[in-house]
Amino acid sequence: MKDDQQAKEFLRTINGETRRLTQLINNILDFSKIEAGRKEYRFVSSDVAEVVEVVLRTYEYQLREGGFDLSTRIDHGLPMVSIDPEAISQAVVNLLNNATKYSDDIKKIEVAVWARDTDIAIEVADHGIGIPRSDQQKIFEKFYRVSTALVHNTKGSGLGLALVMHIIEGHGGQVLVDSEPGRGSRFTILIPIVKTETAPKKAGVEIRGYPVEEGSHH
Repeated sequence: MKDDQQAKEFLRTINGETRRLTQLINNILDFSKIEAGRKEYRFVSSDVAEVVEVVLRTYEYQLREGGFDLSTRIDHGLPMVSIDPEAISQAVVNLLNNATKYSDDIKKIEVAVWARDTDIAIEVADHGIGIPRSDQQKIFEKFYRVSTALVHNTKGSGLGLALVMHIIEGHGGQVLVDSEPGRGSRFTILIPIVKTETAPKKAGVEIRGYPVEEGSHH
């Protein structure tokens, strides 16, 4: 019995490291394409709710294995939007990875999808360590990691959120951040429902209702 339990624990560790390394490689490859100007998005009319549900079904085992409680509020019958489903899926996975890594003792994650004015919103929230306000403008920078002991003791590349920003920027959308240390973080992706003839606005980071253009802190 003890050997079986130990074997299962080893298998969980191997599976977790395999997923982590696969995601890291995917992020690095995508970021290399972005920086070389070779990243192309394949836009098709899509149901965002369905895209997110597929991600959650794929991610379900990892959440269950980690002891997480997942609650969802996904509206259906939303307007179809022009997106790259694979890229949006990757953005959602990166937010889920971020939530699981920094949830600390309260292993509860909430995911929601709904229509908000002229956008479709995708929200991923955790009840973990949170992000200091002074860091909230910087977390979408490549390789940036919040300077707390718990963050530095957690494995991460500093590419996940940066890639989320680039993906949503490529869709003409926004990323909203609502977070407090010790109370968790809430990330909301906004994807425009209607594409206009004008160039899409630059994606920004919104902190407690105040949008901040990416790179404005340099």
